[in-house]
Amino acid sequence: MSFASVALCPALEEFVNFPRFGLNLDDPILIFLNIAESLNPMRVMESDSLASVKLTIQSIKGFFVKKQKLLYDGRELARDYVLANEKLLRLVIKLSDLQAMTLGGKAIELFLERSRSVGYVKQKLTELGSSALYDGLTLDGEELDDDQRLVTDLCKNGENVIHLLIKNPSKDFFVEPLVVNREIELPSLLKELISSTIDGLEKGNAPIKSSDGSGGAYFMQDQSGHKYVSVFKPIDEEPMAVNNPHGQPLSVDGEGLKKGTQVGEGAFREVAAYILDYPMTGPRTFPNDQPGFSGVPPTAMVKCLHKDFNHPNGYSFSQENAKIGSLQMFVSNVGTCEDMGYGVFPVDQVHKISVLDIRLANADRHGGNILVSRDGNDGQIVLTPIDHGYCFPNKFEDCTFEWLYWPQAKEPYSSQTLEYIKTLDAEQDIELLRFHGWEIPPSCARVFRISTMLLKKGAAKGLTPFAIGSIMCRETLEKESVIERIICDAEAMVSPETTEEEFISTVSAIMDRCLDQYSLN
Repeated sequence: MSFASVALCPALEEFVNFPRFGLNLDDPILIFLNIAESLNPMRVMESDSLASVKLTIQSIKGFFVKKQKLLYDGRELARDYVLANEKLLRLVIKLSDLQAMTLGGKAIELFLERSRSVGYVKQKLTELGSSALYDGLTLDGEELDDDQRLVTDLCKNGENVIHLLIKNPSKDFFVEPLVVNREIELPSLLKELISSTIDGLEKGNAPIKSSDGSGGAYFMQDQSGHKYVSVFKPIDEEPMAVNNPHGQPLSVDGEGLKKGTQVGEGAFREVAAYILDYPMTGPRTFPNDQPGFSGVPPTAMVKCLHKDFNHPNGYSFSQENAKIGSLQMFVSNVGTCEDMGYGVFPVDQVHKISVLDIRLANADRHGGNILVSRDGNDGQIVLTPIDHGYCFPNKFEDCTFEWLYWPQAKEPYSSQTLEYIKTLDAEQDIELLRFHGWEIPPSCARVFRISTMLLKKGAAKGLTPFAIGSIMCRETLEKESVIERIICDAEAMVSPETTEEEFISTVSAIMDRCLDQYSLN
């Protein structure tokens, strides 16, 4: 809430006694209105009440009495005090209220200085989540399209409250990106992805709910209605989430279908997988449209509203029904790895996915979430990994990689892949995710540090994807994996006061001894 000082403070004592005012502290009280960074003196008498002061402010500045709130020493002067015995006051008056009303009758109230612009008002409405629900602002029938216009210009007859009308949108949907850090500019590829999704909806091509998977996923169509351009996954429709469309029971403790994951966090992990899938040149600096090493499709966090999503409690066009989730580029394909024999998959394509899965400790890699496409130039098979909502777990218990049983996994990494693995830096990645607005939970960050360490150390020792993956994954449901036993050993060696850095160092030493044994074998 913005306030203007209506004040006489100790710092102004000399100014108060300045001869041109003909006053000293024994004379009638002098109050300064500090409005828009200019001082406006106002004289009142000791016998004046607060009510009379408010009337004086109204007559001089047009701030109506009923809209004034005077504060003294942080407390509102709600009673009609007399100003006697108060030679020095610091009063605060709320300067300006702005009320916006939708055509549907919903009121939105803002508090701001008159020196603010119309553009600032629109920005505040956006921050309040209203931007997608209006097509413009009007005042007494006039469209406010000049963003440089000042709020004070809108005040007529000294009014302190402005009533704006928010025009109802002509559309019955919206899609908008969610970017936490304003320093981040979306790459053109993601802008085009969102724009193409909107174009399809504008043509009346509704989202098509996928029949596959355990969570809600919607194919978003292009303008023609003959192609898919993106896939939207709302967080409230994830497996075991409150609005899951497949009738799954709610999670009792918040844990997802996979051990070490949380319901409602899948979309963040989908986006994080794309952010951390660096190109060969190194960490992706946004805006950057280069494809990642492992080929994760471009993915963004968005807010989306449409009647065809799952709304079990009824639907209305309002922010309350808007859904947050991941929007991923749709990749044309001829099927998934489940649909054909793994013998035809190129070694480098399998290896690029192994790098991603080991690094992110993927708890849900199966043939059904690896798409198979053919390169348009030479017909070469290309594998595209999707569905990364179960990456970044806080434990290794459910890590599973179907490619572990393919012969390609027993081939050594190429020199190019080894060079790429050398560039990976878990601390840098954690900081990058923080920059993008995701503070990865400490327990998940620990697993991520260890999985990245295992990939780098194992690859440096010449281990194959199969050997490294076998260290991370359990042989049976009940038998702990090698990496889990390494962590247990490290926990037994350190004290509760041990720092995270010291713990990771202990894990590193134990891992080195373990990997030496694998190298000898």
